[in-house]
Amino acid sequence: MMTLAAPIHVPVLLQEVVANLALPPAARVLDLTLGLGGHAAALLAGADAQSLYLGVDRDPEARAMATQNLGHDRRVSIFPGTYEDIWDAPRFQAWRAAHAPEGFDAILADLGVSTLQLRTPLRGFSFRDDGPLDMRMDPEQGIPACVWIAEQTEEALANAIYQYGEERASRPIARAILKASREGRLDTTHQLARAVYTVIPREPAKRKGQSDPATRTFQAIRIALNGELDRLAATLETAITHLRLGGRMGVISFHSLEDRIVKQTLRRLAGVYDGPGRTAPRELPKIVRLIHAGGIAPSEAEAAANPPSRSARLRVAERLS
Repeated sequence: MMTLAAPIHVPVLLQEVVANLALPPAARVLDLTLGLGGHAAALLAGADAQSLYLGVDRDPEARAMATQNLGHDRRVSIFPGTYEDIWDAPRFQAWRAAHAPEGFDAILADLGVSTLQLRTPLRGFSFRDDGPLDMRMDPEQGIPACVWIAEQTEEALANAIYQYGEERASRPIARAILKASREGRLDTTHQLARAVYTVIPREPAKRKGQSDPATRTFQAIRIALNGELDRLAATLETAITHLRLGGRMGVISFHSLEDRIVKQTLRRLAGVYDGPGRTAPRELPKIVRLIHAGGIAPSEAEAAANPPSRSARLRVAERLS
């Protein structure tokens, strides 16, 4: 039986999401990363009784907790799935045909790993507490990180750590991790962190007030294992087509890799060319209008009260045609 963790999640940029995804009467909302339902609760608090909210999440524990936190609100439907594959799911297509044939008034995507996942040692996302080296967003699908790592070549693992973690020492770190794996010392999160520390010692970074040396490697392996960025740009383009005219999409990213993809995709959909020379070879169609072109960062008060929000950025686009 699934054991539900304490409701510890603090929704990031909550007021900014509510303000920028202002809902009309009888609104139709699609939440592509429902999580524990924090953003959903805030948006629904300002919505009328005829509004409907469809939440999607791949994590069964998150879906169960969202059901609890939303108080079994009859306006809410919760589907399993990812923001990449939900579009072709028969259940989603039937829901949209029945309830949102003209599209959604608002779409929200809160990217990355949730606080629930980070603070649950059994999920293996963080080295804050020791736990099995799993890292799967959906623990019922795929293989755990310790198995995935064992299947990688040194080159493939180093490339993943460099690409998704922007870690300059990716090659020696990959070598140290695979050595630990071969020797049977890579079953837990602390063991993975210790493998990284053999290349980049922890104490000097700690004394300088720098982030833990294992942070980038953990991020990279998590992203690669779950395919978090594989189809993000295509997903955003698909999501825009599911907005009704005048509808808005909000996307919250948590690191530069995500934000770069979100920024470039939305700018392109807004008709802005970011290629070489900044001179478009042809006129790009303007499908959306950018709201707050530079994105929205957390206030100083929110960053101080909720440190995980410090790197977050909200980007909003409005459907034009």
